[in-house]
Amino acid sequence: MAFLAPAPRPRVAPRSLANATRRACARTVVARADGGDDRSAPDVGPLTKRGKPMPERQKPRRRKPKTNGPTESKPAPPTAEELTASARYDDIVAAGGVVFEVFVRAKGPNQWFPVGPLAVKSPRAVKREIWAAEQPLRTAALKMYPALAKPPAFGNLEYGYRERDESSKITEAEIREKKGQKNPFDDVVLLTKEDDSSESEEESIFVKLSNSFKKALNPYDA
Repeated sequence: MAFLAPAPRPRVAPRSLANATRRACARTVVARADGGDDRSAPDVGPLTKRGKPMPERQKPRRRKPKTNGPTESKPAPPTAEELTASARYDDIVAAGGVVFEVFVRAKGPNQWFPVGPLAVKSPRAVKREIWAAEQPLRTAALKMYPALAKPPAFGNLEYGYRERDESSKITEAEIREKKGQKNPFDDVVLLTKEDDSSESEEESIFVKLSNSFKKALNPYDA
């Protein structure tokens, strides 16, 4: 059985040779147009397949590196209310007031998150002061911890407090030593709705005594 050898492929001139041929033809055209010899014609630069001068190479544009997100915006200046609250805090502390740490968490037995300090003239007034500042506390908490506004919390928050005591504060080294068995928020007191009162403890006692005295004078008064 005879096998036919494959037909040889036509040889294609390399790109450089084809470009040289185009340049030679261009030189001939230029020389004949001027009435001179091919050798006296000026050299012609690289040409395209259509015999036109090759366009100059452009420098590649450097792309700016992509950022992972929007640039950090500068923090907004403190408002007049914040400046007033800060000045009031300093005045109470300077007068010998008590400083409490306020915490927030999603409703239920969840993790506490610190919100900030609160200065009161007397420890008995801490509950009333927290409820009075509930709206600013809520706004600050959701700004600091946006996850509390999402499921499953849905913005249902609870507040807690404890007196600031640097001597009894649990350090990170103690937490690592106990391997997570020691909760640094065990001493946080949960603020309940029963603590909601716009009156001080002294006012409440005075009202109770007044009502008892009136009832003793007139037991038939409903």
